[in-house]
Amino acid sequence: MVITIFVLSACSEENSDHYSSQEEALDYFIKDENIEGNIDLITTAKDEQLLVVQSSENTYFVGELVEDKEGYYASRISDNVSMTVGASWEINTRDKNKYTIFFEKNKEDSNYIQLSNGEYDISLVEGHTISEDVPILKSAIKEVKVVKE
Repeated sequence: MVITIFVLSACSEENSDHYSSQEEALDYFIKDENIEGNIDLITTAKDEQLLVVQSSENTYFVGELVEDKEGYYASRISDNVSMTVGASWEINTRDKNKYTIFFEKNKEDSNYIQLSNGEYDISLVEGHTISEDVPILKSAIKEVKVVKE
């Protein structure tokens, strides 16, 4: 299977709008980003909350839901990626943790979970692994929750 590989840098602009709850922050994020598809919330092994977003039919991006002393906010940490078969790209979180996310169709592997829309199976691993020869990739996913269907 051919996988389109994108190496995207994290967006440097941090959202300054804070809200008193996760729900409020996510509602604003959905409206602000004009999200039409599903959102899956991934809690990582480092307790970061990443948003795997289907912004439109075949376009996806990754965001982050953050709680700090001012409240909650959600912001993008990757650009849009248009897919037909699959893709992978590297991301950096606000706390400067590095991950690689993989999207594949019908992947039967214990490190992959199916997105709530059923379109892709995804894996999230620690580190930027696309350009490195990493023999064994361990999942960084601790928990997954559907935010928007």
